[in-house]
Amino acid sequence: MKIEELAISEGIWNAVAKDTSDIVLKSSTRFLRNIEGFLFPSKLGLKEKKGVESLVIEVLKSNEYLEDFSIYSLDSSSDFDRKILFERNILKNEKQQGGILVLSNDQRYYFLLNVSDHVELITQKSGYQCEEIYLYGKKLMLSMENELDFAFSSSFGYLTSIPNQSGSGVELIITLHLPGLVFSSKINEIIVEFEKQGLGVRSSWIDGYYEVYNKFCGGCSEKSMYESSLKGFQRAIQCERESRERMYRSNKSLVEDKVWRSYGIVLSSRIISLHEALDLLSNIRLGISLNIIHYLTIKDINLLIHFIQDYHLKKRYNIRDEGNVSFNIDELRAQFLRDYLKEVI
Repeated sequence: MKIEELAISEGIWNAVAKDTSDIVLKSSTRFLRNIEGFLFPSKLGLKEKKGVESLVIEVLKSNEYLEDFSIYSLDSSSDFDRKILFERNILKNEKQQGGILVLSNDQRYYFLLNVSDHVELITQKSGYQCEEIYLYGKKLMLSMENELDFAFSSSFGYLTSIPNQSGSGVELIITLHLPGLVFSSKINEIIVEFEKQGLGVRSSWIDGYYEVYNKFCGGCSEKSMYESSLKGFQRAIQCERESRERMYRSNKSLVEDKVWRSYGIVLSSRIISLHEALDLLSNIRLGISLNIIHYLTIKDINLLIHFIQDYHLKKRYNIRDEGNVSFNIDELRAQFLRDYLKEVI
């Protein structure tokens, strides 16, 4: 898959899970492994890095559980393409240098080789689907373990470049939309509650959304970590649902006014910044959740918050010359939103 195709693809957003998709943007599982006999990537020489990458790619190409995928050298990728990958939340750093990306064409999984660890596998789906992506990721890692000797200690578990990620070497993450908790000022209470349970809360790559994740991979069994993480995730979803309903009951006119104003601005604006657009789409998403708006779906919002990002728009319209005074990204964003909404409402 070319980056041009990636920028206009729906990816994991082509389907929406039921029940909690209005709150849970996506679920992700991150597996970290290192190959016995090699230093961590930050200490490897160029020749050794190439050796690790060739070894892993050969194993991936013969893996019966992997479907069609594309391979990208991050060193050879342009700054523009890396920013597309950053806006898709595939790269955590848009200036990432070094390493290999192996990305499935449906974007349900991807591998990062020699970035933080030798092998980093991320499985992901839209909505709350932790069990499915966790089991799929486990199956992939176990099949690779039949071919590769991963560094493992009887005392510390799987060894990783960051000590608190050693042990199970698994990070469970859900990305949440939490306007109810933010409005009610309960978000800090939830963060403190989760900290006591070994969960962390951090801002996500999209304004107005948060990631909840297990902070530690060691100190308990993987099964225990998995079960406690899911319990915390469900608690976060429940708290947000209750906060939304309480907010709507006590401020019905205010909430509806905010939702409909946001809808009107998105539908008719001629210039709109990314920050404002994401804020308005957040209000509209809340309106869909509360059955105020019926013209749009959660899938539409999921697609829009990705498609309206700067480099996705530039790649879609093949715009490279930012010095062109006739080009205005905020005008292009407004036009895209209007055109998209005309098609779906």
